[in-house]
Amino acid sequence: MNISVVSSKVFAAIALAILLYGFIVPSVGFHGTLERIKDGEIDHIPSYVYPLWNFYQKGRYIGVSTPKEARLNLKKMVKTSEEIGAASFPVWSFSLEAPNYPKEAFPRGLPVFIHFDGLSGEVHEMNTINHYVGMAPMERGGPYERALAPYSLIMLALLLVSFILYDNKWINRLMVLPILLPFLFIGIYFYWLYWFGHNLHMGAIKIEPFMPVILGDGKVAQFTTHAYPAIGFWLLAAISLFSFFAWWLKRRGTKEQPTKRVMLMNHLLMVAVLLMGVGGYVYLVKIDREVDTLGKIADIIEKFKVKVPLEAKVPEPSKMEKEAIRNEMAEQRKDQELKLKALEKRVGRVTKFKVSALYKNSCSPCHGASGEGNIGSRLAGLSKDDVLKKMLDYKKNEETMHIAVIEHMSDDDLQKLAQEISEFKLEGRK
Repeated sequence: MNISVVSSKVFAAIALAILLYGFIVPSVGFHGTLERIKDGEIDHIPSYVYPLWNFYQKGRYIGVSTPKEARLNLKKMVKTSEEIGAASFPVWSFSLEAPNYPKEAFPRGLPVFIHFDGLSGEVHEMNTINHYVGMAPMERGGPYERALAPYSLIMLALLLVSFILYDNKWINRLMVLPILLPFLFIGIYFYWLYWFGHNLHMGAIKIEPFMPVILGDGKVAQFTTHAYPAIGFWLLAAISLFSFFAWWLKRRGTKEQPTKRVMLMNHLLMVAVLLMGVGGYVYLVKIDREVDTLGKIADIIEKFKVKVPLEAKVPEPSKMEKEAIRNEMAEQRKDQELKLKALEKRVGRVTKFKVSALYKNSCSPCHGASGEGNIGSRLAGLSKDDVLKKMLDYKKNEETMHIAVIEHMSDDDLQKLAQEISEFKLEGRK
């Protein structure tokens, strides 16, 4: 028995085990669940999904606003409408530091994790910031890649099994795919970062097209960003390394010793594995049809198309569009108020959160948690009359950057907000 060939099969088996555990099982098992939750079809979620997701969340990031009793419990998180992310191992992490997200609550910054098949972390909050700087929501990035990820992972598993069972030069050459897996991820990720930074819409501030940092620390407007590999990337690197050694050892071993005749047992095992793979594909297609994956992707792409160049004049929104903006802002305010209450309960009333929910939800993303200025102008030091006049002018003239926030406010709301802002001091709120 050729020791090199045997060793190559062992290395390929280890790569296969990592691929199955870290990516295929959670990706295939959790496929379509987030879409069903968003569509309100909770009853259609298979029972095995709940323990699967709970198991893979151990040691993962948990949002600071998530109630203690709901942690690591998908049923309770669905019931309390918590933000739920993908089950597979995260491949890359991206975090952002901003004045309105204090260290006491977010010691590592506001984190979002990139998976092969989705996102996790504080995606909603990150999308709020993206809106203010003129970037598309994170769901716009790689929609087809995320949808096809489970299919591609099953294909890689079939390739590794074929490599283990057969000594075929064409199969050996295809091992370049798992070897290049981490580099393929980085390439796709790089493309979408470039796309986000160069497809900007009219945000609260105007920034020039830029390339977000893919690795290391950077800056976007007034925000500090951090981007680093997560545990899933190191698993991909391990798969790549084991696959390379498997390919190299088999290549050397088959040169030293002629290829033996394939046994019937190898064929039978391959047929069984192929049937399992076909079953996985059938299951994925069934789920995609039920949740209308392609239709949802088309809606995301259409909804977030960048239709207006940075220098173009923004068209006047119609009455229906204004009503939709009002309704959306009202929903966002309710959601943010609930999150704020949960956050304050968990981390205590730190200085940065000693403001009203109205100011926190409507003004702090741009103007800072205490009016110190962020991506918007500084408000601390302005008088109540100055602030009120500005807001009334914005509302009367339907000023583009502020109307979506101010239009839903009553005169009493504006008075209270102006009074609160006027009490901000230049060195911070007392």
